[in-house]
Amino acid sequence: MAEIVSSAIVHETVSQILSGLVQKYEVKEESNSSKYLERLEMAHIKMESVLGVTDKWQITGVPLLRWRSKLKRAAQECGDTLQRCKQRVMEEQEIRQRVSQLSYAKRIAYATKSFISSITRSSNDESRSTSTYVVQRFERFADGANEFLKFVEFSGTPRQYMFFNHFISKLLRGKSLRYQAFQGSTFHFLGIRPMSSPDRGVEVMVGFVRHDFRELTKGFRLGFMLRFSESTDVFGLIIKCMQSVAPHFKFAAEGVKRQLIQLPTQDFSWVTQSPYGESAYWFNVHNTLTQRFRPNPLCCNQHEQNLSVSSRTNKTAASSLRLLSSIFQEEVISMFLQCHVSLSDDHKYIQSSGVEHKGSSSVNSDMPPLKLAVLFLPHDSPEDIETETESYALEVIGEEVQEMVHKNACLQDIDEKLLPKAIDYLYQNKESRMYQMCLKSRHGTANLCVEKTRRRRSKASRSRILDKRVVQQRDNYSIAGWKEVAKEDLLKLWVVRSSDKMEGSI
Repeated sequence: MAEIVSSAIVHETVSQILSGLVQKYEVKEESNSSKYLERLEMAHIKMESVLGVTDKWQITGVPLLRWRSKLKRAAQECGDTLQRCKQRVMEEQEIRQRVSQLSYAKRIAYATKSFISSITRSSNDESRSTSTYVVQRFERFADGANEFLKFVEFSGTPRQYMFFNHFISKLLRGKSLRYQAFQGSTFHFLGIRPMSSPDRGVEVMVGFVRHDFRELTKGFRLGFMLRFSESTDVFGLIIKCMQSVAPHFKFAAEGVKRQLIQLPTQDFSWVTQSPYGESAYWFNVHNTLTQRFRPNPLCCNQHEQNLSVSSRTNKTAASSLRLLSSIFQEEVISMFLQCHVSLSDDHKYIQSSGVEHKGSSSVNSDMPPLKLAVLFLPHDSPEDIETETESYALEVIGEEVQEMVHKNACLQDIDEKLLPKAIDYLYQNKESRMYQMCLKSRHGTANLCVEKTRRRRSKASRSRILDKRVVQQRDNYSIAGWKEVAKEDLLKLWVVRSSDKMEGSI
């Protein structure tokens, strides 16, 4: 009996000793990995920063050109090495997580084996010295980058931006742009307001409207937020984003592109004070929106984005399609697009696309148009995504969240299946006013809303009130109109995403 007790005590003691050694080893290795990663990341940031700054200078000296070429190659190598290191760390973390779910005896056996093999590998200290050498090599390049910058500033010439140079410089100085005009029954409005903060840099809020008082289907509303720099082409970026919208919004997207190209830039006015009316109100709006739409202003580094996609699944192409952040340029914080579509025209699309229609096939030509709105948030990161799910879509009729949840959905699924279904539902159910869809991916969300508008007045009635509405709109659209967008239309889309978190902030 005494021998059994003694043997058990010895076994437990040895297990505790091994467990303690293994834990100390794992903590030490994890600490070393973190230090190497931090040093590599800092060296990469330094080199990329210097290259970004010197890109704005015209370099003519051959030695400086050779130096810049070598620094650029080193930055690329450092970035690739950093990506591989992060990939390895993530794989090791996944292995540790799987091992932690094993029985205690198997964990000890696995950890002991790893511990012994690590001692064998590190007996000549070759692995550690190699890692140290690699990090120190890139740190030397990063230190040399500072010297390179001094030489460029001393002998180079600042590069002038030829396209929209005055446009960019005025926004960077904090001036706001305003343009509005009437052409017959059509009202045009463009507003661009910059805002700067130490943590987020310079961001701009763009509002672009074309409103036809006679034909709602010829108009659109566009709200756009993006991070801004000296090389940003605001209009070019908007046009690129219009190419990514769903087919149901293509008509409005084409209208946005056409109207942007036709804008008379000579009629733009610049003001130091906010052209939107209440500066404090819009300051609060901008801060609230940008912090919720992109909580981390430095997310979506290219290496980290590729890493996160490839580490979760081997089907990288399919996964990236579901990540809305892969559809838009990295600078884009949010895009809101609203338009009106004729129900009769869109119902023809539903029937031709094969959507089942249970009611009458006849469509009243006087049926009021539907209001379509979409809010893209490429950098939104929902917390309720399940581990094994890349994305999902849910449907909301009125204020009721439906049971129907579509896993691993993408934007194409929304446009081809759910959006026609929503339009068909509103057509058949007279009491229903609104149908919403929310697409959530691990990084990026899209919120779509289909809403009925008021029944059209007679042509005679519309003609009598048209002139009066045009006069009123001329004076208050830039203030009250955009408050309506922010307070009503935007919140309708956001409410599916985060309940009433933001409503009290605007």
